[in-house]
Amino acid sequence: MLTPILATADPYLAADEFVANGWTLVFATPKGSADPLACVELHGAQVLLGVDTEQFLPAEAREHRGAGVQLYLEVPSDALDAVHAAHQAPGPLTDRAWGTRAFAVQLAGYNFMIASAQAH
Repeated sequence: MLTPILATADPYLAADEFVANGWTLVFATPKGSADPLACVELHGAQVLLGVDTEQFLPAEAREHRGAGVQLYLEVPSDALDAVHAAHQAPGPLTDRAWGTRAFAVQLAGYNFMIASAQAH
């Protein structure tokens, strides 16, 4: 299992953004803790939301947060329309040449492709 930890300015606000887009909050450390961290989930796929301190994301790189990376998340085909509708600013649903139906969305400055296998 691979679970990315995304560097964010505020993991609690980032978690709120994900939740507002249909994701579920799995846990969050107490605000003000020494290790600010939140975990969100969509159809079993989890993403951890950490801090963008100098150790994890240098200040000069913050405007390029997530550049060159797209996180691919697959959901059941019967859930894709509802997942798309739950997101506040998703790209259009499109059929991809490799046999998936997908849409792109940006959350907390990171690019996601949310997809499902096409029924044949």
